[in-house]
Amino acid sequence: MRRWLPFICVFIVMLSLTQLGLASNPPPEVTPEQVEYTFGGQAIIRARIQSVEPISEVQVFLRNPGETDTIVGDATISDSQIIYTHTLSTQPLRAFSTIDYWFRIVPQTGNPSNSDVFSFYYEDNRFDWQTLNDGLFTVHWYEGDVSFAQSVLDNAKAGLERAQSLLPFTEIQPVNIYVYASGLDMQSTLRLGGLRWIAGHADPDLGVMVVSLPAGPDQHRETERQIPHELMHLLLYQYIGKVYYDLPIWLKEGLASANELHPNPDYYTILTSAMQKGTPIPLSSFCQSFPQDSTIYLAYAESDSFTRYLYQIYGSAGLDALVKSYVQGSGCVNGPAIALGKPLDKLEQDWRRETFGENALLSAVGNLLPWVIILVIVLAAPLILTLGSLRRNKKVSLSAGQKKPVLQGK
Repeated sequence: MRRWLPFICVFIVMLSLTQLGLASNPPPEVTPEQVEYTFGGQAIIRARIQSVEPISEVQVFLRNPGETDTIVGDATISDSQIIYTHTLSTQPLRAFSTIDYWFRIVPQTGNPSNSDVFSFYYEDNRFDWQTLNDGLFTVHWYEGDVSFAQSVLDNAKAGLERAQSLLPFTEIQPVNIYVYASGLDMQSTLRLGGLRWIAGHADPDLGVMVVSLPAGPDQHRETERQIPHELMHLLLYQYIGKVYYDLPIWLKEGLASANELHPNPDYYTILTSAMQKGTPIPLSSFCQSFPQDSTIYLAYAESDSFTRYLYQIYGSAGLDALVKSYVQGSGCVNGPAIALGKPLDKLEQDWRRETFGENALLSAVGNLLPWVIILVIVLAAPLILTLGSLRRNKKVSLSAGQKKPVLQGK
């Protein structure tokens, strides 16, 4: 009997493991189906589910790229099909991005489990987009012929060539360009997609730019302006990563404007007028953001001219050193001192003097002139009052001294 005891123990253990395996059901299998959506309306997510154990509930998780908050919703099950309807007007998804989603399945007994992570591409499907691709750039457009799309592609290539003369961009990742035929169409995308665009917009981490290029006499000029401008934003992000968002706004927009194929003539007019009136804005005011009033155009003009000046004086190596100085966290004002040997305010003085012939001393006096006038008025007022009082007293004294005595007649 003792001889068979080890075999009996092994048999009992194996039998117990087998029964345990039979008792634990395999996790549910989820097979996704194509996601159907109307941009800005609603998205319907469906999937097939196979489960030995009856399902108590299913939840859906959606995540926008680059964001930490996850959207959670309750799904329904009908005939082994999971169905979830997401309202995009109240919880918009990030336009022109790949949305990740997955399911959490809760069985009637046992522990909940998560499905694999699936995804779908969310773009503005209100329009019938055509595409033109050269391997690096993909142009999406819905109005105009192929020659128009080719001109967009050509300007993207020209913008890349110019950008590489400003900074040493080498490893270029693919870029998607979405071209709207009107500002109203693009503004509606802003409203429905939860984005903040004006004439053009770039999502650097997605490698996507969106522009509006209406047909008309200005279309060619706007193409030469907007495409290279937005491309610079994308290339900067590819070059330095998420630190891009920490760069001073004057440098980001200055580089983007400097990358436009032709300088904006309006900028020179705005700048000249501001210099003549003595109303330029210090560049240190543009570290975090631009003003949200009419002076925003002056902010763009100053950033553009100052960046072009830096390139003219210090070249591509200087701009690259400046960008890397900011990447290392040197700060908006001190970054130029580390990279170029001068602080921001000193460089700004040099730029104004050499570009507009402005004298730093005269400029300082001009800026202080209103305060000097106020000071003179404040100090002069008591003096004027005192002098006036002395003059009145003197007149009274003279009048008293000149008064003749009254003579008695006979």
